Amino acid sequence: MRYNPWLLLTLRGKAFVVVGAVLLLGGVLFGQRDVLWFGLFLFLLPLVAMLIVARSRLRLTCERRVTPQEAIVGERLTGELVITKSGQLPTGLLHFEDDVPRGLGRPPRFTVHRFAGEWRREITYPMAGLRRGRFHTGPLTVRATDPFQLVKLDRRFSATSEVQITPRIVPLPMMRTVSGAGSTGDALPQKAGVIGSDDVLVREYHAGDDVRRIHWRTTARRGELFVRREEQAWDPTAIVILDSRSSAHAGTGRGSSFEWAVSAAASIGLHFVDAGFRVDLFDASGAMVRGERMTQATVSRQQIIDSMTDVTTSPRATLTRTVEHAALAQRGQLMVSVLGRLTRGDVEVLLGAQRNRARCFAFVLDPDTFTTRGERSTPGQYDEHRAALDRMRNVGWRVIEVSSGMEVMDAWTNLDRVGEYV
Repeated sequence: MRYNPWLLLTLRGKAFVVVGAVLLLGGVLFGQRDVLWFGLFLFLLPLVAMLIVARSRLRLTCERRVTPQEAIVGERLTGELVITKSGQLPTGLLHFEDDVPRGLGRPPRFTVHRFAGEWRREITYPMAGLRRGRFHTGPLTVRATDPFQLVKLDRRFSATSEVQITPRIVPLPMMRTVSGAGSTGDALPQKAGVIGSDDVLVREYHAGDDVRRIHWRTTARRGELFVRREEQAWDPTAIVILDSRSSAHAGTGRGSSFEWAVSAAASIGLHFVDAGFRVDLFDASGAMVRGERMTQATVSRQQIIDSMTDVTTSPRATLTRTVEHAALAQRGQLMVSVLGRLTRGDVEVLLGAQRNRARCFAFVLDPDTFTTRGERSTPGQYDEHRAALDRMRNVGWRVIEVSSGMEVMDAWTNLDRVGEYV
C-alpha cells in the first residue's frame, strides 16, 4: 500500500522537516557547518521515523464482542476487545480507538507502550443504549507512531459488532377489559355456534349496570347479583395500531411521546402474542407485522421486537393508509391503538377501522406534556384534539389519556376501569 509521505507526518514531524530544511539552506548559504548538521538532523529524523513506521508490519489480530447483543433502551452494555500481537519486531507506540456510534456512548481510546515482543491485551469499556435502533461498533482503528510522535500511520480492522437496542418492554398483566387468555383460556368467552347464538354468559354485577340485565337464575344460585352478557363469535386476533406520524408527536429522545408510544405498542403486541393471540401490527405507513405469517410464538415475538426497534416517525399527515391495511385484515374483534395528537379527520378515518370490531381501545397521548412550552400545539389544535377525544368516546371507543410521566403499566391498568367487564 502506498502512502503520501507528507500526510504521514504529524504536525511536529512537519515542523521538523520545515525547520530542518530552513537550517540546511541557511547553513549552506552562510557556511555554518554546525547549523548545517543540525538542520540535516532535524530534516532526516522524521524521514527515518517514517521509513520505520511505514515498513513495520503490524501482525495484530482482534477479537470483539458486545454483551448483551440485544438490550433495552437505557440499559448498560459492555464492549470487549482482545488484541494480540505476534512477532518480535518493534512497532512503536500503538494508539487504538474503537468506532462507537453516538447512540451507544463515547468511543474508547487506549495506548499500548510495549515496542517489541509478543503481547496480548484484553480491553473492556462501558456503553449504554442511549436510543432505540440497530448499531454497529467498530471497526477498530490502530495508529502506529514513533517514540517522538513525528509520524502516524492509521490502519483499520474490518470486523464489527452489531447491537440491537429495543424499546422498553413492559410485562402486562391479565385484565378484565382486555382478555388475554387466547382461544383456550378461561377468560375467553365461549365461541358462538357451540351451543347457539342466543347463549349468554354472566358476570358479576357492577355499579351502573342495567338492572334489566340481571340474570336471576345465576343470582339465586350463587347468592349475589350477576348480569347477562350476550356473546358474539370470538376470533383470538388483536389489531395493534401505532400512530407513527411525526406531526402527531412531540419531544426528543427517550422522553418523547413517540418513544412512549413505541414502548406501549410493543408491550401490548407482545402481551397478546404471549396470550395466544395472532397479532396484526400497523403504523402510519401500513402493515408492520401480519399474524398469518406467524407460525410459532417465538418467531412472532421476535418479529414484533424487530419491527418496533426499526420503526421511525412518518411524514404522512393522516392515518388513511393505516386504516386501509387494517380493513384488509377483516378479522379479529379486538383493536388497541396508541395515538398521538388527533384531528377531527383522524377520528372519522379511525371509524373505518372500528367497523366489525367488538372492542376498540385507544391510548391517546397528549404531546404537549412531552415537550417544552414553546413547542406545544396552538389553542386551535388543542381544542380540536379535545373534540376528537369526545367524538371517539361517543362512538364507543374506550379511551385512556396519557400524559408525560405516566407509566405504560398505569395506562394499561386504567383499561380495567373503562367500559364493561369482559
